[in-house]
Amino acid sequence: MRNSKVYSILTVSVFGILLLLPLLQGLFHIFPEIEVKGENRALAEKPQLKVSTIQDFPNHFDLYFNDHFPLRSYCLNISFVSSLMNHQSPIPGVIIGKEDFLYCGKEEKDLYEGTLDFSVERMEAVVRELADREAELRRDGIRFYVVVAPTAMEVYPEYLPDYMQRTEKTVTDLFCELMQARAPQVPFVYLKEELLKHKDEGRLYFKNDNHWNPLAGLLAAQRILSKMSEDFPQLPKNIQNDFILEPILYSSGNLGNMIVVGDRFQHYSKDTTYRIILKDSTRFAVRESAEKRYEPTPGFAYPWEYEFRFNTCREQQPKMVMIRDSYAVAVMPYLTPWFRESVYIFDAWQYGANRDIIHQERPDVVLLMMYEPHIRNVLKP
Repeated sequence: MRNSKVYSILTVSVFGILLLLPLLQGLFHIFPEIEVKGENRALAEKPQLKVSTIQDFPNHFDLYFNDHFPLRSYCLNISFVSSLMNHQSPIPGVIIGKEDFLYCGKEEKDLYEGTLDFSVERMEAVVRELADREAELRRDGIRFYVVVAPTAMEVYPEYLPDYMQRTEKTVTDLFCELMQARAPQVPFVYLKEELLKHKDEGRLYFKNDNHWNPLAGLLAAQRILSKMSEDFPQLPKNIQNDFILEPILYSSGNLGNMIVVGDRFQHYSKDTTYRIILKDSTRFAVRESAEKRYEPTPGFAYPWEYEFRFNTCREQQPKMVMIRDSYAVAVMPYLTPWFRESVYIFDAWQYGANRDIIHQERPDVVLLMMYEPHIRNVLKP
């Protein structure tokens, strides 16, 4: 009986302390703030109480409180540790696969399982838009190419959790069929088969990031240049012998950084990447220009990524403008040396026609490169 009474007192005491801790933290800031993992977003700001917005104030304050209540970061990190100890992802945005391979659990998962919202009508409209762009640019003497980068799930499905099953045909499969049937005049490359063909040459995607690595970038660039060489014979079809790839440690993968808490789980954040060395860098020197001619897309989270410009001494080569996303980062070092000038525009995943830029740059080549879950962004619904 006495032990039971002691246990009850301890239970009530611990429960009371747990109730008081957030209040004490809010008043006296006893514990320092710690980093919260997995939140790739801005936290809600404290709303101002005004007569004009008083109806919306309760909802806005609720969002603010949920993002800032005392000891929130500690509670979330405890939750993260508990999930990772059981080899489970603490957030829906990251999927932990076999052999610690991480996948993006957002649009990539929806695409793979066949639930991505990309209707046939919208798909047909995207195909028409790309065909119209090709015709418009051709009239101006510019060649237009469309390249689609596959997700890691398409290239490495063997590491996915057993509960994930691929749909019979993804919307990308249907889109490729539509491009072939409705717009065969548009030079189009879906890089999935190219990467599958070279899987045995080394891992092509980061284990801790949803992007491909520089080895995949080399293979992708080679396939792109080979396609372009049909119109521009001065472009090479094979560039593998023109570069040296030196392995180096990589510990900043976007997926790994979203879930790693403490030293115990650092294996999720470490991987290998490559230092890219152009063998004939004297003859084909690449110079990056500091000039920025265009204003970034309004609201773009990475405005410093909007425009990059490179020049070489190869005056007889064509000029290229690429409309890109983050996947192009691994391709750019391999494409740039073969053009006299290269302009890379990251328009916040809109993949727009960017007619003003193209009119001012007057390139020979326009390359549109898209990550497959984002093809539908070409035209907003």
